[in-house]
Amino acid sequence: MTRHMIGAWTFEPGANELRRDDGERRRLEHRAAVTLELLCSRPGEIVTTEDIVAQVWNGRAISPNSVPVVISDLRQALEDDARSPRYIETVAKRGYRLMVERPAQAPVMASGNRVRPAILVLVALGLALGAGLAFAVIGRPAAPVLVVRQVHNVTGNPVYGPLASATSAVMVSEAEQLSDVEVYRGASPRPDAVGLDSMLIIWNGRPAIMMWAHRAGGPVLWSGMTGGGEQRIPYDIAHEMHRLGEQLRR
Repeated sequence: MTRHMIGAWTFEPGANELRRDDGERRRLEHRAAVTLELLCSRPGEIVTTEDIVAQVWNGRAISPNSVPVVISDLRQALEDDARSPRYIETVAKRGYRLMVERPAQAPVMASGNRVRPAILVLVALGLALGAGLAFAVIGRPAAPVLVVRQVHNVTGNPVYGPLASATSAVMVSEAEQLSDVEVYRGASPRPDAVGLDSMLIIWNGRPAIMMWAHRAGGPVLWSGMTGGGEQRIPYDIAHEMHRLGEQLRR
């Protein structure tokens, strides 16, 4: 049986299962297992969303949020974090990549004393670069922090629950593509973090997402809304998140 090692996990595609050294086993939904097998077959390479759709859904037309939802399920099973990934990396506007550990290379030892001046030069250069980088980091303002919270289904109809969950995954995925913005889910890591709240409502007979961003105890800094029904929600969220990113960087 084919097995893949992913950190502390052993992935067995034939069984749709993740297994850890402590004996814990986690079953994967079939589409998640096929997606993970595809990533494992190309470690370190970018697997495009189109490749995933072709392999997992056989090229069928699907909702734009289907792939992000499957990736989110995989990260949850692997206990991975999208904002600081160890296993699955999101490559903005391209796809996803299974991260691989690269073995450290042992330093090459040279005989004699002829290499010592060169080593001293390299050490001095490293110290100078380190000091320069430290100065640059200290003098640079901290990146804005955005905390994306779960989409609340306030329609009163539980049939929209899966749409709210899928939309939450889409919002996190789009937020992670914002440049110079640190993205978190759930809890706020800093008192000056901006929280992004949202809810699923029915507007003009169709589902829509209302969003607003604010600091703890502060006024609303930004608001947005999707339109056009369920099929337009992912596209409208991408547009609204771009607007939010511009507001955060001001």
